[in-house]
Amino acid sequence: MILVYAPDEGEAQRWDVATLRIAATEAEAVERVTGLTWEEVKQGAQKGSMRALRALAWVLVKRGAPTLRYGQFDPATHELGVDYDADERAAIREAIATSTEVSEDEREALLAQIDAAEAELAAADEPAPKESAEGSPSSVSATGP
Repeated sequence: MILVYAPDEGEAQRWDVATLRIAATEAEAVERVTGLTWEEVKQGAQKGSMRALRALAWVLVKRGAPTLRYGQFDPATHELGVDYDADERAAIREAIATSTEVSEDEREALLAQIDAAEAELAAADEPAPKESAEGSPSSVSATGP
């Protein structure tokens, strides 16, 4: 799971939770501000709990801004979220495809959502068109430049 903090003003930050090292003091700070155990925070983050996501993002942002207090870190809900790496998306896709707990219509809708998200990620990874000397995107037509 990848924790994403994308403030409206400022650069987006992404942390791969699977490889992230959280110090015990950081985990304790998260427990203190959320009232949850560290295990509950991890589970909550995976389920999209805003309290868990905010606290995790706060402690990670705090690494670069040590005086940042939890009460000062109040991102909008659309600024916090989760993403998944390719292996996690494949596992989610497989779980949906083989689940007996969803109807065929639900399965198709969920798989379509995954397809759309993957297409969006692929489009975001494509390089932007190169600029020509005049400052406009370069293009070549079938009839020539």
